[in-house]
Amino acid sequence: MIEVVIIEDEQLAARELEKMLLNLRPDQIQITARVENVKDAVKYLSSHKPNLIFMDIHLGDGNSFGIFDKISVDSPLIFTTAYDQYAIQAFKQNSVDYLLKPIDPDDLEMALQKFEKTYQNKESIDLSSLQQSLNHLVAGNAYQERFMVSLGDRLCSLEVDKIAYFMADGKSLYLFDLDGHRYLCDGTLSSLESKLDPKRFFRINRKFMVSYASIIDMHYYSKTRIKLNLKPDQAECIDAIVSQDRCNDFKRWLND
Repeated sequence: MIEVVIIEDEQLAARELEKMLLNLRPDQIQITARVENVKDAVKYLSSHKPNLIFMDIHLGDGNSFGIFDKISVDSPLIFTTAYDQYAIQAFKQNSVDYLLKPIDPDDLEMALQKFEKTYQNKESIDLSSLQQSLNHLVAGNAYQERFMVSLGDRLCSLEVDKIAYFMADGKSLYLFDLDGHRYLCDGTLSSLESKLDPKRFFRINRKFMVSYASIIDMHYYSKTRIKLNLKPDQAECIDAIVSQDRCNDFKRWLND
């Protein structure tokens, strides 16, 4: 039995990956843990050694390289991430494989075959070059390029250029594209701040993270706040007001 750990902060992505793994290897794979952040990953991997780890690059409390700063990991790794421009070759050289979200079942099958052929019977693998690759990724300003979202039971992947804004509503996070579609999205606004290019997105208050491309115009709402008119113009946009404590930073962002 292959014991697998999934380190992923997006619950939708983690569930989908687990479903695909169990469909591909129903009698061979056991998902022993799903971990959402660096802190819990360090705690779990300090006392467990899975046969295979699926790991996202950006987690809720930081980049996954923080795991390797704290503990030694010698289990085979397959990276699962939406970063499609950075260090792909380096990650393929220093791990089992590198899969882009949304994960294609055929690509996942090929990665599993590579693991079974090359890594499954090894007691440990050499990850000495991994830290350098991770540092290169971070130094290259690797911001997320695509987001997997859901609309009912339908899954799709949106390129970041098509995103207008994110809106928090209670415990839910919604993504609005420039065409006016609304999707349920994993994560929180706080977790998005490290994943999105700060030159393109700004968190204006506790509820909204907006893209520069979504701003139609703006005006002073009061002496210390700014009201934005956004596209698409949804009813929820009535709350698109830059909070007082973010107003000066927002002006600097516009002028960057």
